[in-house]
Amino acid sequence: MSKSYNMAGWRVGYCLGNAQIIYALSRIKSYLDYGTFQPIQIASIVALRECEEETIKIRDVYEHRRDVLVAGLNAAGWPVESPKGSMFLWARIPEKFRHLTSLEFAQLLMEKALVAVSPGIGFGPLGEGYVRFSFIENPHRTRQAVRAIKQFLKD
Repeated sequence: MSKSYNMAGWRVGYCLGNAQIIYALSRIKSYLDYGTFQPIQIASIVALRECEEETIKIRDVYEHRRDVLVAGLNAAGWPVESPKGSMFLWARIPEKFRHLTSLEFAQLLMEKALVAVSPGIGFGPLGEGYVRFSFIENPHRTRQAVRAIKQFLKD
């Protein structure tokens, strides 16, 4: 729900599958929380029933943002591959900065280029050596960030 229907932060999801496993999951969930705030549940129902066409528009927005970021980073000298189905780009730390941890590199990028990325280590040991970009910014702001990154990489 959060990505498909632009409900980020609402933490609403649904599960389909084997009835016995779904039942067991519902029992576990009943011990962990008391349910989702009712207005959020209602908004989610409306989204599922009435807003399927919006998911196409949302997908297209994120696809355009992805393309702007990927093209910009590649042109700036930071080779990255375009993800096929995500609102995030995982980028290997550029060669000349690989002596840094992902946290150190993210901090340096923030200090020198004023661009915030998520250090890969925050997502577990396999994330080390990478940073994660999000496609939440509009193309204009993304182009600004890419220009700053390009200058940072030149220095």
